[in-house]
Amino acid sequence: MASLDLAGIRTIVVTGGAGFIGSHVVDDLLQACPAAEIRVLDAFTYAADMANLDGAMRTGRVTLRQGDVGNLDLVSDVLRGAELVVHAAGESHVERALVAPERASLSNAIGTQVLVEAMARRRVPLMIHVSTAEVYGAAGPMPSETAAMRPDNPLAASKAAAEMLLSGLRPQHDLDIRVLRPVNVIGTRQNAEKLVPRFLELAAVGKPLSVHGNGNQRRAFLAVSDLCTALRAVASRGEKNGVYNVAAPGSHSILDVARMVLDAVPDPVAGVVFTGGRPANVTRSAVSTAALEALGWRAEATLLGEMKHLAGWYRARLSPASRTVFRTVPGLAPGRAAAATQPAGSGLFRSLERH
Repeated sequence: MASLDLAGIRTIVVTGGAGFIGSHVVDDLLQACPAAEIRVLDAFTYAADMANLDGAMRTGRVTLRQGDVGNLDLVSDVLRGAELVVHAAGESHVERALVAPERASLSNAIGTQVLVEAMARRRVPLMIHVSTAEVYGAAGPMPSETAAMRPDNPLAASKAAAEMLLSGLRPQHDLDIRVLRPVNVIGTRQNAEKLVPRFLELAAVGKPLSVHGNGNQRRAFLAVSDLCTALRAVASRGEKNGVYNVAAPGSHSILDVARMVLDAVPDPVAGVVFTGGRPANVTRSAVSTAALEALGWRAEATLLGEMKHLAGWYRARLSPASRTVFRTVPGLAPGRAAAATQPAGSGLFRSLERH
């Protein structure tokens, strides 16, 4: 399959559709695929929110199933008759993966494997897998999709493992699974553990912005709207089993981001405070997007251009009390979570036992 007619597609499944990226994908596909019904599958972990789907649910074209992608029976049922799957579910925060790496491994790697098994059962024509540019690690300048994956943290390793599983499963089932590797995605609805919304909410309540190390580490960014247009380009014009980097041009240091936030937030704020660095908190190179641009895609938004809109959105969701009594932004590094084990016969392991 080399292309997909989005205008005529009838049934789409979005995993993680109540989360930040997934909910934006749902909204975008509702507009781009006017004939489509969208099924959302979401486990409703801490990063999901029903409010993210408010507008989508009011269209009458979206149905919701709660459960995780590790449940083979559930996923096989959800995928019945699907023409496109967008796999946006999974763990996405480096700090949480450092604290509880087993959660990232189960969700991102094993969960993806189970989803692909269900896709093969239902003979779904196409899946778009949302991976991450973190799989390159601290690569050289402008890595292309052919660069080696050199993950240097547990989250990146779990995403790289998922991609390796895709490579092993595709030929066994003759599947078309195309991979997006976005850099740091920004937008509304993002959990406040991530850098930009965390900075914006800290600034909105007059607290200093906490910066790891010296703040000179550089990151590339991507607006979620541009990720959505990239997804549609890859679905409709991409190569079978193709892999595509997704990024806006250039990169910014963490201190650059902090300055943008301080400029965008109207009230007086307390500046920046430096904290100890985390392991492997290094500069991430901007990535080459030549393959995606060859499909006619271009990034339209920039971090600076989005900042004022984001500042207003994140400020508006804070209660008046929280602006004087700071309680809403969680610590960047969570405390030790319970190990991600499940009793035999439940969730992921039940699916694996039956399989």
